[in-house]
Amino acid sequence: MISESDRIRSQLIALHIRNGENKAFGDLVSLWERPLFYYIRKLSKCEEDAWDVMQETWIRIYRGIGKLNELSSLPAWLYRIARNAALNYNRDNRMMDDLVEDGLDIEAIGPGGDYDLSATDAEAIHWGLKQLPVKQREVLVLLFLEEFSIDEIASITGVSSGTVKSRLHYAKKALHGFIIKELGNE
Repeated sequence: MISESDRIRSQLIALHIRNGENKAFGDLVSLWERPLFYYIRKLSKCEEDAWDVMQETWIRIYRGIGKLNELSSLPAWLYRIARNAALNYNRDNRMMDDLVEDGLDIEAIGPGGDYDLSATDAEAIHWGLKQLPVKQREVLVLLFLEEFSIDEIASITGVSSGTVKSRLHYAKKALHGFIIKELGNE
């Protein structure tokens, strides 16, 4: 999660990059590499793939930052580039099967509704996240760990706000079911 002061710092760094100060790009990498890598890792099959995607992400950011009109949208733009790089990498490596909504039998997992997972063991949550289809995992990570708004998530993922809300609903429901199974509290 990036603080508001770091978001503003990012915008200033982007201005320096636009003004031809290429050394400032290293500052941008230092500030954003960790959160972007965490996000990319959740979209990748393994850490090695995530590092390959991370490298491609920085190349695309470097080439495109001069075209970014609204610097206030820099965080969402960075995540959108990372997402697209991950999707392209997965497609190029024939790993798209995990990116398709897989018809998960939600009813077999447990009852519906909103869940308070804050008191649940963190290890079980991370295990549960790995069990989710990528599209569901992605929206949970962006909302709860990266603290993007529904509209920002829609912009990053290229879907409507309604689709984001739907994915969040089913993801929370499935995650709860996975955690219940993992902790043996059925």
